Amino acid sequence: MDFNLSDMQRMLLDSAERLVSDRYSLEHRRALRDHHDGFDAGAWASFAELGWLALAVPEEKDGLGGSIEDVAVLMIAIGGGLVVDPLVSNAVIAPAILSDGHDTNLLAEIAAGERRVALAHDEPGERYGRGPRITRLVRRGNGFALTGQKMLVLDAGSADTLIVTASIEGEDGTALVRVDKNADRVATEAYPLIDGTVAADIRLDEVDVTADAILVPAEHGQAVLDAAHDRAKIALMAQAIGSMEATLSICAAYLKERQQFGQAIGKFQALQHIMADMFVAAHQARSALYQSLAVATAGARERARAVSLAAITIGEASQFVSRSAIQLHGGYGVTDEYEVSHHYRRLLTLEKSYGDIDFHIRRIASLDAG
Repeated sequence: MDFNLSDMQRMLLDSAERLVSDRYSLEHRRALRDHHDGFDAGAWASFAELGWLALAVPEEKDGLGGSIEDVAVLMIAIGGGLVVDPLVSNAVIAPAILSDGHDTNLLAEIAAGERRVALAHDEPGERYGRGPRITRLVRRGNGFALTGQKMLVLDAGSADTLIVTASIEGEDGTALVRVDKNADRVATEAYPLIDGTVAADIRLDEVDVTADAILVPAEHGQAVLDAAHDRAKIALMAQAIGSMEATLSICAAYLKERQQFGQAIGKFQALQHIMADMFVAAHQARSALYQSLAVATAGARERARAVSLAAITIGEASQFVSRSAIQLHGGYGVTDEYEVSHHYRRLLTLEKSYGDIDFHIRRIASLDAG
């Protein structure tokens, strides 16, 4: 793996750092929480203009043909700036699902910033389910009727199109189907998460679906879905790296500024030890990310194992770094006025998304046993 940044990666990093610095102040993040969908339309137009939404789209589909390493470079900068717009759903998951499909118009609309999607997969009564879907497509005339429930659909608040996982009557496997979020018989209940993002629970009651709305057939759906989930987890782990490293910078500045007993608290050896442990944890996490990137395009089993190992390492590191940051700030650290509390909430959400630590421990055990 080449650790030197390519020209594209340098441009991505420069554009991300510039946009974050110019736009994403703490006050701006607080203002976004007052929106019902937590979405910044102006920033989204900039994302499209900068090519971020087309980064992972293949060149033959009129995208930039970027690699997962390119995506990770962008996501590290995004995580450091606490950007919570639905980039992973649209710039990572959507290309992973749609790049080999027939719906090229949807992919082009997403890349241009004209349409936003959310993956509706998890169902009530399960935790990070990877098995057959209770949500079902029942044949009706030349099309289907889609019935079921989805819960905790990330980024659904700002989406206008859903990619829904469902079983098909008479077939084995899991299909992925396109559904208009505002279609008849689609009921959406949106709610904010602790980091300012907006998820939703969705009820589908015999929604009319045409045959050409099936993006991935049932026989291939699970493999495509697993790959998309792993790419999404890699992107979110990269965001966690950026957030942890930003947290370290915030804490270092605070320890130099905060005075106690007539001197900066950064001179106290006990606090220096905490900072040193945080630094080591963050760097170990970055190494784990690199390992997952090194095998991201390998076979499914090798990729899954590397992603899960990285998710455990980065998840544990993010909890340690964010909690230690709160401790270094004292009681002030949990208040909304301090940026470190926003990183704490974001890192907590990132660890739970697309499989938490416990899920990935179980997945490794299953892979090793099989």
